[in-house]
Amino acid sequence: NGVYPAGSVFKPVTALAALADGLIGTDEVFQCQGELVVDGQTFKNWDEFVNEPMTLRTALANSCDTYFYELGKIFYAQKRSPLQEWARKMGFGKRSGIDVGPENAGLVPTPAWRKRHYTTAWDKQWTSGQSVQLAIGQGDLLVTPIQMTRLYSLIANGGSLVEPHVVKSIEQPAGEDEDSVVLRSFAGRAPRAVGLPASAIQAVQEGLYQATHDGYYGTSYGVFGNYPISIAGKTGTAEKYVTLPTGYLGLQKPFARLMDQAWWCGYGPTDEPTIAMCVVIENGGHGGETAAPAALKVFEEHFQTPA
Repeated sequence: NGVYPAGSVFKPVTALAALADGLIGTDEVFQCQGELVVDGQTFKNWDEFVNEPMTLRTALANSCDTYFYELGKIFYAQKRSPLQEWARKMGFGKRSGIDVGPENAGLVPTPAWRKRHYTTAWDKQWTSGQSVQLAIGQGDLLVTPIQMTRLYSLIANGGSLVEPHVVKSIEQPAGEDEDSVVLRSFAGRAPRAVGLPASAIQAVQEGLYQATHDGYYGTSYGVFGNYPISIAGKTGTAEKYVTLPTGYLGLQKPFARLMDQAWWCGYGPTDEPTIAMCVVIENGGHGGETAAPAALKVFEEHFQTPA
Protein backbone atom coordinates (compact mmCIF):
# COMPACT_ATOMS: atom_id res chain seq x y z
CA ASN A 1 0.00 0.00 0.00
CA GLY A 2 3.03 2.28 0.29
CA VAL A 3 3.90 4.33 -2.78
CA TYR A 4 7.39 5.40 -3.79
CA PRO A 5 9.26 6.95 -6.71
CA ALA A 6 10.72 4.02 -8.63
CA GLY A 7 13.97 5.44 -9.88
CA SER A 8 16.08 3.25 -12.12
CA VAL A 9 14.17 0.01 -11.53
CA PHE A 10 11.54 1.63 -13.81
CA LYS A 11 13.98 1.92 -16.73
CA PRO A 12 12.94 -1.47 -18.18
CA VAL A 13 9.43 -0.01 -18.64
CA THR A 14 10.92 2.88 -20.63
CA ALA A 15 13.02 0.47 -22.70
CA LEU A 16 10.13 -1.91 -23.41
CA ALA A 17 7.77 0.93 -24.33
CA ALA A 18 10.28 2.49 -26.74
CA LEU A 19 10.96 -0.87 -28.39
CA ALA A 20 7.31 -1.91 -28.54
CA ASP A 21 6.28 1.38 -30.16
CA GLY A 22 9.10 1.12 -32.69
CA LEU A 23 10.75 4.33 -31.51
CA ILE A 24 14.17 2.68 -31.20
CA GLY A 25 15.75 -0.61 -32.21
CA THR A 26 17.26 -3.19 -29.86
CA ASP A 27 20.78 -2.10 -30.87
CA GLU A 28 20.11 1.66 -30.69
CA VAL A 29 23.17 3.61 -29.51
CA PHE A 30 23.19 6.90 -27.59
CA GLN A 31 26.09 8.66 -25.95
CA CYS A 32 26.20 8.02 -22.21
CA GLN A 33 27.64 11.18 -20.68
CA GLY A 34 27.80 13.08 -17.44
CA GLU A 35 24.85 15.33 -18.21
CA LEU A 36 22.34 16.18 -20.90
CA VAL A 37 20.82 19.59 -21.61
CA VAL A 38 17.17 19.41 -22.69
CA ASP A 39 15.42 22.66 -23.65
CA GLY A 40 17.83 24.65 -21.51
CA GLN A 41 17.52 22.40 -18.45
CA THR A 42 20.51 20.30 -17.35
CA PHE A 43 19.89 16.73 -16.25
CA LYS A 44 22.74 14.93 -14.50
CA ASN A 45 23.83 11.32 -14.87
CA TRP A 46 24.56 9.38 -11.70
CA ASP A 47 28.13 8.92 -13.03
CA GLU A 48 29.34 12.39 -13.99
CA PHE A 49 32.59 11.12 -15.53
CA VAL A 50 31.23 8.61 -18.07
CA ASN A 51 31.45 9.50 -21.78
CA GLU A 52 30.95 6.63 -24.21
CA PRO A 53 28.36 5.28 -26.63
CA MET A 54 26.09 2.60 -25.18
CA THR A 55 23.52 0.19 -26.53
CA LEU A 56 20.24 -0.35 -24.69
CA ARG A 57 21.57 -3.50 -23.01
CA THR A 58 24.67 -1.77 -21.69
CA ALA A 59 22.67 1.30 -20.64
CA LEU A 60 20.43 -0.96 -18.55
CA ALA A 61 23.41 -2.74 -17.05
CA ASN A 62 25.17 0.53 -16.23
CA SER A 63 21.89 2.34 -15.42
CA CYS A 64 22.97 5.23 -17.66
CA ASP A 65 20.59 8.11 -16.97
CA THR A 66 21.47 10.14 -20.05
CA TYR A 67 20.62 7.21 -22.36
CA PHE A 68 17.14 7.16 -20.88
CA TYR A 69 16.91 10.96 -20.99
CA GLU A 70 17.31 10.56 -24.75
CA LEU A 71 14.39 8.14 -24.75
CA GLY A 72 12.40 10.66 -22.71
CA LYS A 73 13.01 13.26 -25.41
CA ILE A 74 11.74 10.83 -28.04
CA PHE A 75 8.60 10.12 -26.04
CA TYR A 76 8.00 13.84 -25.57
CA ALA A 77 8.05 14.35 -29.33
CA GLN A 78 5.14 11.93 -29.84
CA LYS A 79 1.58 13.22 -30.26
CA ARG A 80 0.28 10.68 -27.74
CA SER A 81 1.80 9.41 -24.49
CA PRO A 82 3.16 5.96 -25.39
CA LEU A 83 5.35 5.58 -22.30
CA GLN A 84 2.37 6.12 -20.00
CA GLU A 85 0.16 3.87 -22.14
CA TRP A 86 2.62 0.99 -21.95
CA ALA A 87 3.27 1.60 -18.25
CA ARG A 88 -0.44 1.10 -17.57
CA LYS A 89 -0.48 -2.06 -19.68
CA MET A 90 2.37 -3.31 -17.49
CA GLY A 91 0.32 -2.75 -14.34
CA PHE A 92 1.22 0.75 -13.15
CA GLY A 93 -1.31 3.37 -12.12
CA LYS A 94 -3.83 0.70 -11.16
CA ARG A 95 -4.31 -1.90 -8.44
CA SER A 96 -2.78 -5.31 -9.05
CA GLY A 97 -5.82 -7.19 -7.72
CA ILE A 98 -3.93 -8.89 -4.92
CA ASP A 99 -6.47 -10.55 -2.61
CA VAL A 100 -5.21 -9.10 0.67
CA GLY A 101 -5.60 -5.34 0.97
CA PRO A 102 -5.58 -2.44 1.22
CA GLU A 103 -3.76 -1.57 -1.99
CA ASN A 104 -2.74 1.75 -3.51
CA ALA A 105 -3.07 2.28 -7.28
CA GLY A 106 0.01 4.50 -7.46
CA LEU A 107 0.31 7.20 -10.12
CA VAL A 108 1.42 7.34 -13.75
CA PRO A 109 1.45 11.08 -14.53
CA THR A 110 0.16 12.26 -17.91
CA PRO A 111 -0.38 15.65 -19.56
CA ALA A 112 -4.12 15.34 -18.82
CA TRP A 113 -3.39 14.53 -15.16
CA ARG A 114 -1.22 17.65 -14.79
CA LYS A 115 -3.99 19.83 -16.19
CA ARG A 116 -6.47 18.39 -13.69
CA HIS A 117 -4.13 18.25 -10.71
CA TYR A 118 -2.38 21.64 -10.74
CA THR A 119 -3.86 25.12 -10.50
CA THR A 120 -1.40 27.52 -12.13
CA ALA A 121 -0.96 27.74 -15.90
CA TRP A 122 2.79 27.04 -15.50
CA ASP A 123 2.31 23.87 -13.47
CA LYS A 124 -0.42 22.57 -15.78
CA GLN A 125 2.05 22.29 -18.66
CA TRP A 126 3.62 18.96 -19.57
CA THR A 127 7.18 19.83 -20.53
CA SER A 128 10.12 17.91 -21.94
CA GLY A 129 11.47 17.85 -18.39
CA GLN A 130 8.51 15.79 -17.21
CA SER A 131 9.09 13.21 -19.97
CA VAL A 132 12.81 13.06 -19.19
CA GLN A 133 12.16 12.56 -15.47
CA LEU A 134 9.50 9.91 -16.08
CA ALA A 135 11.90 7.99 -18.33
CA ILE A 136 14.14 7.32 -15.30
CA GLY A 137 11.26 6.63 -12.90
CA GLN A 138 11.27 10.03 -11.20
CA GLY A 139 9.05 13.10 -11.33
CA ASP A 140 5.48 12.51 -10.17
CA LEU A 141 5.56 8.74 -10.77
CA LEU A 142 4.53 6.66 -7.75
CA VAL A 143 4.62 2.86 -7.61
CA THR A 144 4.02 0.12 -5.07
CA PRO A 145 6.48 -2.72 -4.42
CA ILE A 146 3.98 -5.29 -5.75
CA GLN A 147 3.60 -3.35 -9.02
CA MET A 148 7.37 -3.37 -9.49
CA THR A 149 7.54 -7.09 -8.70
CA ARG A 150 4.86 -7.77 -11.32
CA LEU A 151 7.00 -5.95 -13.88
CA TYR A 152 10.05 -8.11 -13.23
CA SER A 153 7.88 -11.23 -13.22
CA LEU A 154 6.56 -10.12 -16.64
CA ILE A 155 10.12 -9.73 -17.92
CA ALA A 156 11.12 -13.11 -16.48
CA ASN A 157 8.16 -15.03 -17.93
CA GLY A 158 8.36 -13.52 -21.41
CA GLY A 159 5.76 -10.76 -21.33
CA SER A 160 2.71 -11.81 -19.30
CA LEU A 161 1.29 -9.81 -16.40
CA VAL A 162 0.63 -11.90 -13.29
CA GLU A 163 -2.20 -11.16 -10.87
CA PRO A 164 -0.68 -11.88 -7.45
CA HIS A 165 -2.69 -13.78 -4.87
CA VAL A 166 -1.90 -15.17 -1.43
CA VAL A 167 -5.22 -16.61 -0.21
CA LYS A 168 -5.56 -20.36 -0.79
CA SER A 169 -8.84 -21.04 0.96
CA ILE A 170 -11.26 -20.12 3.74
CA GLU A 171 -11.83 -22.97 6.17
CA GLN A 172 -14.15 -23.77 9.00
CA PRO A 173 -11.89 -24.82 11.88
CA ALA A 174 -11.86 -28.44 12.95
CA GLY A 175 -14.13 -29.38 15.83
CA GLU A 176 -13.45 -31.83 18.58
CA ASP A 177 -14.56 -34.79 16.45
CA GLU A 178 -14.56 -33.14 13.02
CA ASP A 179 -12.00 -32.24 10.40
CA SER A 180 -11.76 -28.70 9.07
CA VAL A 181 -14.05 -27.90 6.15
CA VAL A 182 -13.04 -25.78 3.14
CA LEU A 183 -15.78 -23.18 2.71
CA ARG A 184 -14.25 -21.52 -0.35
CA SER A 185 -11.15 -22.06 -2.45
CA PHE A 186 -9.29 -19.36 -4.37
CA ALA A 187 -7.19 -19.69 -7.48
CA GLY A 188 -5.19 -16.92 -9.08
CA ARG A 189 -6.00 -15.76 -12.58
CA ALA A 190 -3.79 -16.93 -15.41
CA PRO A 191 -1.04 -14.51 -16.50
CA ARG A 192 -2.14 -12.18 -19.31
CA ALA A 193 0.09 -11.23 -22.27
CA VAL A 194 0.28 -7.45 -22.73
CA GLY A 195 1.47 -7.44 -26.35
CA LEU A 196 5.19 -6.79 -25.97
CA PRO A 197 7.40 -8.07 -28.83
CA ALA A 198 9.59 -11.06 -27.94
CA SER A 199 12.64 -9.18 -29.25
CA ALA A 200 11.99 -6.33 -26.79
CA ILE A 201 11.66 -8.71 -23.84
CA GLN A 202 14.86 -10.51 -24.84
CA ALA A 203 16.85 -7.28 -25.10
CA VAL A 204 15.75 -6.19 -21.62
CA GLN A 205 16.45 -9.64 -20.20
CA GLU A 206 19.98 -9.44 -21.59
CA GLY A 207 20.47 -5.97 -20.11
CA LEU A 208 19.33 -7.15 -16.67
CA TYR A 209 21.67 -10.15 -16.95
CA GLN A 210 24.57 -7.81 -17.74
CA ALA A 211 23.63 -5.69 -14.73
CA THR A 212 24.48 -8.61 -12.43
CA HIS A 213 27.21 -10.35 -14.47
CA ASP A 214 29.23 -7.68 -16.29
CA GLY A 215 32.21 -6.85 -14.10
CA TYR A 216 32.71 -3.43 -15.70
CA TYR A 217 29.19 -2.09 -16.29
CA GLY A 218 26.98 -4.11 -13.97
CA THR A 219 25.63 -2.04 -11.07
CA SER A 220 25.00 -5.11 -8.89
CA TYR A 221 27.82 -7.31 -10.18
CA GLY A 222 29.58 -6.99 -6.81
CA VAL A 223 26.60 -8.65 -5.10
CA PHE A 224 25.45 -11.24 -7.66
CA GLY A 225 28.42 -11.74 -9.99
CA ASN A 226 29.75 -14.78 -8.15
CA TYR A 227 26.49 -16.18 -6.80
CA PRO A 228 26.21 -19.87 -7.86
CA ILE A 229 22.69 -19.36 -9.26
CA SER A 230 22.33 -16.97 -12.19
CA ILE A 231 20.31 -13.91 -11.15
CA ALA A 232 19.18 -10.96 -13.31
CA GLY A 233 18.07 -7.63 -11.95
CA LYS A 234 18.36 -3.90 -11.59
CA THR A 235 19.40 -1.43 -8.91
CA GLY A 236 17.53 1.78 -8.27
CA THR A 237 18.11 4.89 -6.17
CA ALA A 238 15.02 7.10 -6.14
CA GLU A 239 14.98 10.60 -4.71
CA LYS A 240 12.04 11.56 -2.49
CA TYR A 241 11.38 14.50 -0.17
CA VAL A 242 11.03 13.23 3.38
CA THR A 243 9.80 15.45 6.22
CA LEU A 244 11.87 15.05 9.38
CA PRO A 245 9.77 15.78 12.49
CA THR A 246 10.43 18.31 15.25
CA GLY A 247 12.91 16.86 17.73
CA TYR A 248 14.69 14.61 15.22
CA LEU A 249 18.40 15.25 15.73
CA GLY A 250 17.44 18.35 17.70
CA LEU A 251 15.32 19.98 14.96
CA GLN A 252 13.30 22.95 16.21
CA LYS A 253 10.67 22.55 13.46
CA PRO A 254 9.83 20.01 10.71
CA PHE A 255 12.38 19.94 7.92
CA ALA A 256 11.97 18.48 4.41
CA ARG A 257 15.06 16.99 2.84
CA LEU A 258 15.73 14.93 -0.27
CA MET A 259 16.53 11.31 0.64
CA ASP A 260 17.30 8.21 -1.41
CA GLN A 261 14.94 5.24 -1.52
CA ALA A 262 16.98 2.09 -2.21
CA TRP A 263 15.61 -0.45 -4.71
CA TRP A 264 16.66 -3.74 -6.23
CA CYS A 265 14.34 -5.79 -8.45
CA GLY A 266 15.08 -9.01 -10.29
CA TYR A 267 14.52 -12.73 -10.75
CA GLY A 268 16.22 -16.08 -11.05
CA PRO A 269 17.45 -18.50 -12.17
CA THR A 270 17.78 -16.67 -15.48
CA ASP A 271 17.47 -19.81 -17.62
CA GLU A 272 14.21 -20.92 -15.96
CA PRO A 273 12.96 -18.32 -13.47
CA THR A 274 11.00 -19.48 -10.43
CA ILE A 275 11.05 -16.33 -8.28
CA ALA A 276 10.83 -12.59 -8.88
CA MET A 277 11.25 -9.99 -6.17
CA CYS A 278 11.65 -6.34 -5.37
CA VAL A 279 13.34 -4.91 -2.30
CA VAL A 280 12.70 -1.30 -1.34
CA ILE A 281 14.34 0.25 1.71
CA GLU A 282 12.94 3.61 2.73
CA ASN A 283 15.65 6.26 3.03
CA GLY A 284 18.11 3.43 2.47
CA GLY A 285 20.63 5.18 0.24
CA HIS A 286 21.95 3.55 -2.92
CA GLY A 287 20.19 0.43 -4.18
CA GLY A 288 23.40 -1.38 -4.99
CA GLU A 289 24.69 -0.90 -1.46
CA THR A 290 21.62 -1.77 0.64
CA ALA A 291 18.73 -3.23 -1.38
CA ALA A 292 20.78 -5.62 -3.54
CA PRO A 293 22.49 -7.32 -0.54
CA ALA A 294 19.07 -7.70 1.11
CA ALA A 295 17.72 -9.33 -2.06
CA LEU A 296 20.67 -11.73 -2.09
CA LYS A 297 19.70 -12.91 1.41
CA VAL A 298 16.22 -13.76 0.12
CA PHE A 299 17.65 -15.70 -2.84
CA GLU A 300 20.01 -17.57 -0.49
CA GLU A 301 17.08 -18.62 1.68
CA HIS A 302 14.80 -19.47 -1.26
CA PHE A 303 17.35 -21.58 -3.10
CA GLN A 304 19.03 -22.82 0.10
CA THR A 305 22.31 -21.84 -1.60
CA PRO A 306 24.65 -19.44 0.20
CA ALA A 307 26.79 -16.98 -1.73
